[in-house]
Amino acid sequence: MKHICFAFFLYLLTLVSQRCLGQDLLSKTVSISAQQQRLAQVLQRVGQQGGFSFSYNSHLFNQDSLVSIRVHRQTVNYVLHQLLGDRFLYKQTGNYLIIQLNITEKFYNVSGTILDQETGEKVELASIYDKTRLLATSSNDQGHFRLRLKAQKTTPLFTVSRLGYHDTTLVIPPDENVNIRIKPKSVYLQEVTVNQHSGGENSWLGRRLLSRRLRSQSQNLSQFFVNLPYQVALTPGLSSRGRLSTQIVNTVSINLLGGYNAGVNGVEVAGVFNITKNNVRSLQVAGLFNLVGGSVRGVQIAGLHNNIMDTLKGLQLSGVHNFSQRNLGALQLAGVMNVTRQAEHSLQIAGLSNHIKRGSSVLQIAGLFNSHSGENARIQIAGLYNYAHHLKGFQIGIINQADSSSGASIGLVNLTKNGKKTFSLSANELVPLQLEFKSGTPHFYTVLIAGYSPAYQRKLFTFGLGIGSEFTLSDHFDFAVEFSSQSTYQGSWSQLGNLYRLQPILRWKKTKHLAFITGPTASLYHSGQTVFAAPYLADPAQHLPSAKVGMGRVWLGGQFAVEFSW
Repeated sequence: MKHICFAFFLYLLTLVSQRCLGQDLLSKTVSISAQQQRLAQVLQRVGQQGGFSFSYNSHLFNQDSLVSIRVHRQTVNYVLHQLLGDRFLYKQTGNYLIIQLNITEKFYNVSGTILDQETGEKVELASIYDKTRLLATSSNDQGHFRLRLKAQKTTPLFTVSRLGYHDTTLVIPPDENVNIRIKPKSVYLQEVTVNQHSGGENSWLGRRLLSRRLRSQSQNLSQFFVNLPYQVALTPGLSSRGRLSTQIVNTVSINLLGGYNAGVNGVEVAGVFNITKNNVRSLQVAGLFNLVGGSVRGVQIAGLHNNIMDTLKGLQLSGVHNFSQRNLGALQLAGVMNVTRQAEHSLQIAGLSNHIKRGSSVLQIAGLFNSHSGENARIQIAGLYNYAHHLKGFQIGIINQADSSSGASIGLVNLTKNGKKTFSLSANELVPLQLEFKSGTPHFYTVLIAGYSPAYQRKLFTFGLGIGSEFTLSDHFDFAVEFSSQSTYQGSWSQLGNLYRLQPILRWKKTKHLAFITGPTASLYHSGQTVFAAPYLADPAQHLPSAKVGMGRVWLGGQFAVEFSW
């Protein structure tokens, strides 16, 4: 116990002696006279007189700077203050006095009230910002503002901006409440369209996720933008760049929940959403949605929704919905729907539907339907319905519609304005009663076919699809070639027969809506059915001159039809 107490006593004695020694070094008196001498030499003389040495980083201050000093019997602390100012701290270690930078930061406040110069009324939502330090705030509904600043050598210049007012730049004294009067502009209406990309912040999503202050500040500072390497944000306004984030274009932007900035020239990632006032270059990814007021050149990915209010040149991918004002050589992929107002050589693939208002597209693929109101639709493939204002390629769907077409529509029903739409009632060597619906264009149309033979021992049902192409011979005569593939019912739905027919036809147009058709046919028939019962026959062409080919039979026949068109 005695040894422990003795050791503790020695430890305390050492601490006290070191503290006293440090105080003695700074309180020692020296006399120095120097005229335009190097700072390092003067410090060396101070140390020699005090009987100690200085220790410091050579980059801490300029050792070669010339100083002048004349003191008599003053403390070392006083001399150091005269030479170095109050930017440094001094620490005693043995016989060394260590010079360290005083890292204690000083802050001060600037505050005031923004007033209308002509009316004296308080101005709400005016932006007060420092362009150098990138600090900003806004006036409240009483026109008052307050901003906390770090003390620096240079005096900051503040700019006051408000939509409809002239900018005012001034020095605001620290820790004083000042009145700042700003002058209204004579023509206010011109300010409304000062920012061509204001649609994002004024959209439905923008109005609900961005505060009125943020949106107002964005409008106030519409001509001021800064490029910086990075920013991190929790939500819009809670950013490493503060309220001035609305005017900053970042290389890397990380938004934990959501963020709002001027633009991206690199990568932006958000847990929930990104809102960008101007343009995005390279990559933008969000858990729910991206909203861009300008253009995207690169890749945009969202779990729910992407919205580009200018031009997309690249890839837009979302789980539900994509929108862009204009597609320029772009690809849109969506789980449900893609929409663009203006397309140039663009591609759209969606689980439900694709829509193009104007322009031209290369490809539209949708699970349900495609709509293209522009000049040229190249390829449309849909599970149900395709619409094109002008079709220049082909459509594949159950129902296809085009206002005009220089391509081909392939489906059950193909409706083209001023195209081919006809019903016909015909008879041929197999069935005396056959209905046909033809739709498309004269150079390519499809045929829906249903036929019936009621005769006992020759009963037969036929149904199928065909394609055809028509050539004009004169004002009253057309020539066409049609090919069809039909199924035949002969008492068993599980064993339908196959009937293939090639038929050149001559069409005589009696009137605008009435025509008569005739021509030869070449048929190939095959059936895997082995058991037949009256009134069906095993071979529907057994009464016709025919030839057996493999498992099938071929023959020549003919047809006559009456056709109605509209």
